[in-house]
Amino acid sequence: MMNREKQPTKIAVPTNDGTNIYRGMLGRAKSMYIYAVDENGDIHFVEERMNPYSDTMQHLKTMDVYTLLKDCSTIISGTIGKKGIERLQEKGVELFFRQGTIQYALEEIIKKE
Repeated sequence: MMNREKQPTKIAVPTNDGTNIYRGMLGRAKSMYIYAVDENGDIHFVEERMNPYSDTMQHLKTMDVYTLLKDCSTIISGTIGKKGIERLQEKGVELFFRQGTIQYALEEIIKKE
């Protein structure tokens, strides 16, 4: 029986093409793909969120990007700046650093949990 209190785990992945993890800094990606992992470990695409900060260079940019992803407990990214990593971890976000296809990274990370 499914626990109605338990929400699926949400994972955010920066991408420019919808297939591959964006290789650059998290905040420079054009969009974030959001996935949900249900209680059976099945991965479902939820939505694409456009990143309005992709072409900006403001101070604390990671926290601006975080406002787009605050419902996600995990981020898979190619690169995040050192201060950004610290700030996201302080918010309780679990971080994984991968390159290549989104699908492969998701499957690899879910199997490890």
